[in-house]
Amino acid sequence: MKKIFILISLIISANFLQGQVYDTAYVFQSDTARFCHIDTIVLDAGANYASYSWNTGATSRMIKVTDNGTYDVAASTSGGQIDESAIYINTIRAKIMQESDSLCYKDTLFLVVDETNYRYLWNTGDTLYNLRVIMPRSETYTVEIYNDINSCSDSVRLDMYPRIYVEFEQNQENKGCPGGDCKGQVRVTATGGTGQLDIEWDTPNVDPGDSSYAIGLCEGFIGVHIYDDAGCRFDTNYWVEVWEMPEVITTPDTTTYIQDPRITFWYENLSEDSISLTNYFWLLESGASSNLPNPTFSFDAMGEHRVRFEYTTMNGCVDSSITVITVASVELLVPNVMTPNSDGANDTFIITIKPPGEDESVRAFGAGSGGYQPINDYYISNQLVIFNRWGKKVFEATDYANDWDGNGLPDGTYFYVLKCEGTLGEDVFNGAVTILR
Repeated sequence: MKKIFILISLIISANFLQGQVYDTAYVFQSDTARFCHIDTIVLDAGANYASYSWNTGATSRMIKVTDNGTYDVAASTSGGQIDESAIYINTIRAKIMQESDSLCYKDTLFLVVDETNYRYLWNTGDTLYNLRVIMPRSETYTVEIYNDINSCSDSVRLDMYPRIYVEFEQNQENKGCPGGDCKGQVRVTATGGTGQLDIEWDTPNVDPGDSSYAIGLCEGFIGVHIYDDAGCRFDTNYWVEVWEMPEVITTPDTTTYIQDPRITFWYENLSEDSISLTNYFWLLESGASSNLPNPTFSFDAMGEHRVRFEYTTMNGCVDSSITVITVASVELLVPNVMTPNSDGANDTFIITIKPPGEDESVRAFGAGSGGYQPINDYYISNQLVIFNRWGKKVFEATDYANDWDGNGLPDGTYFYVLKCEGTLGEDVFNGAVTILR
């Protein structure tokens, strides 16, 4: 009696295999075959015999089996020779399950082994029963399924549809301006994918004759979606640029006084080398305006006044800034004591404005904390005359600049008359100052 080799075979010509999941193996000297879960295993005793006798009762050359166990066959030749053999079938009831085997670029799916009571080793190095896959390319994934006794392997081929590629081009001649001037135009070019590519924008402003061209776009992100015939989708977005604006500085907020409420304004374009101004003008709340670079305006009422500087760039973009001018009333602070002893304190007769919140006690210390700006910072002009106690003029100055040091006069009390000329008329101040050394 001769031992034969049983072929566990995938024979598509066998009609009874159609529509089932089956596997194949070649058995020569082994007495065991291991498989992951399949519907049917075909045992083939070979074509060189006249008759066959299986321990299942079958008498055909090939039989299909679904259960684990030992299968014996006795095969007889036409000359009466009988050959016998046996094989043990061991099938682990586990296999890879997946939703699809054709995916789009960056699609995510899980490859799941449908039996969780084993240990697992994927060709990626992962050891869980489920493998998360993000498609970067077509690839075959294999898993070893095993326990302390049995093992098998299963694999699946995941094919990626051709990737969709996207490029953007912004029309540099039709940029918009910051602040909602929606003139941007962007074209998207899509290649790759499967079949025809369709383009959808997150805006209705699309060229009616060319879906790749979006128009009338404001500054910011615009989304675009590309679809192909395989159902793959590519989503991305593009930042719509606008023209840059120059860095322009102007007269800062300041306080002036009703006695001389004239302010000369100025501006400076710090970006002149790259973004020039083609037009500009100054505008007051009263309606007065000027297109001079350094106009002088006079304010005839106390309070806050807003002055607008508006300009247009070389790219046609418009911007503006506001300067707030506060017009206040002057309250002069005239000292009643001076000590011209060259110690650096009260050496001259300093007249300035009274700081807010300070009382008359500061007069004993000259100008207090209000600074030493000349009187003409607050008035158009002034005239100061100082007399001794007999009425003799000892000092006189036009546009006095806080520089009288007593002229070497002896200690004592002197009297002053200060006339200040403002836009609303003349203010006259008089009083006494004592020289102490």
